[in-house]
Amino acid sequence: MNKKILALVALLLIFTATGAFAFGIGLQYNGNASRVFTNGVAVTFKVDSIPLIFAANWNFADDSTEFGFTGDYWVLNNKITNVGSASLNWFLGIGFFANFAFPDDEFYFAWGGRIPLGLNMFIAKGVFEPFLQVAPSFGIQVIPNLDTTDLFFPISAGFRIWFK
Repeated sequence: MNKKILALVALLLIFTATGAFAFGIGLQYNGNASRVFTNGVAVTFKVDSIPLIFAANWNFADDSTEFGFTGDYWVLNNKITNVGSASLNWFLGIGFFANFAFPDDEFYFAWGGRIPLGLNMFIAKGVFEPFLQVAPSFGIQVIPNLDTTDLFFPISAGFRIWFK
């Protein structure tokens, strides 16, 4: 019972805190342009007051399913130009990933760093944000054995809808 009350209080704190700032939530398509091209989808979340972007990913292939999380800090997010009433921006950041893979009834866990680089645009008075990015990534496989991962290149295209 105490865990349920604690979870409810935590949710209420999160939702009341979000009233102090704008936040964007959306969907994105994920691809991986490394040795084998994979597909996936993700839910992405960003707060306007800090340049942090998070995503929960699901990638799928014929012989494997992956779940993962990413977190990026945008070091730069500069305007390139205005397109009508919308602003076209480019961004560069540094981030992390954590992937859980389940190929052929096995389990793999890897984590590492990434460098997201991309374009985003705010349209419809800043309510709709389409984006496109590539995030060269490298890391360490921890389970089932310690090993480095090959350099890989996740690409993403998606959108966020902003609530103010």
